[in-house]
Amino acid sequence: MNATVQDLPPAVDPAGWTPGNLASSSDWVHALSEAETGKLLALGEGDSRLAGDGALYKLMEATAAALRSGTGFRIIRGVPVERLGAEGSERVFLALGRHIGTPMVQPGGVRVGHVRVGRRPAGTRPGARWRKGYGFLGARQMPFHADLEDAIGFLCIRPAAEGGLRRIASAVTVWNVMREECPDLLRTLTRPFHMALTFPHPEHGCRWTRLPFLSVRDGTFNACAYRLHIRQAQRMPDVPKLSAGQDEALEAFNDIADRVSIPVELGPGDLEYFNNHVILHSRTRFRDEQPGRHLLRIWLSIPGFRTVHEEHPINLRTAG
Repeated sequence: MNATVQDLPPAVDPAGWTPGNLASSSDWVHALSEAETGKLLALGEGDSRLAGDGALYKLMEATAAALRSGTGFRIIRGVPVERLGAEGSERVFLALGRHIGTPMVQPGGVRVGHVRVGRRPAGTRPGARWRKGYGFLGARQMPFHADLEDAIGFLCIRPAAEGGLRRIASAVTVWNVMREECPDLLRTLTRPFHMALTFPHPEHGCRWTRLPFLSVRDGTFNACAYRLHIRQAQRMPDVPKLSAGQDEALEAFNDIADRVSIPVELGPGDLEYFNNHVILHSRTRFRDEQPGRHLLRIWLSIPGFRTVHEEHPINLRTAG
């Protein structure tokens, strides 16, 4: 083994796919059958049960398995959002998410968030963060990243008028490519970064925690690719500024993620789930027109899902 990577073991994980791997399989995308669509319409009317022997139950069991020990993501196409309407779509999305994990509270105190340009979540205080369309509320391009919970789901109600292409990449594959091409930069990412603590994760004496951006510990791969939380922490007076080496490593990470990613077009009724510990997602800049791009979002906590760092906000939430 090259002496420069002796301390950087290869990452071995079922989610370590490449675009070529996915091209030879369609297991990661599922088009809803007539029976499954019928059950979704019943869920939208208030029937919150997923029968144990039904097609929809089996679909969600397979989706949960893919997140836990497969590709790390799943796309489901054909949720009848127009027939379900706003309330029915939200009810269905929540019911499906509950079959995978526990829906966590998001900004505004909701279990299902609405991702729309400039729409400040209900219940949050007005401020520059929301007025400027900060992060997921804006139309700018977003780098490859993950969210803090075990898994995240999005249901597309309405896409952007133009742009807004989703790209998905395996963080496992990014690790292995960086290990071969730029091990020094990868090593930088294995060292702790300051990351802001945000609701619903409790503070533990300060407003930030320190986590390795990427790690392999006891054979388990974990990505803490929380780019937004790193940026938030940089505005805190007690957090040191990122070094030139850290900036370079983060840029290399994003560039390689783009190289090994796949594009995913989201249309009305398309549903996607990601394992945040292994899967990265990004979004290109988009142009919006009224009534505007609209996604539903859910954060899911899954007990026993994957061992994480003791300072990970999931553990902090449990302790809190």
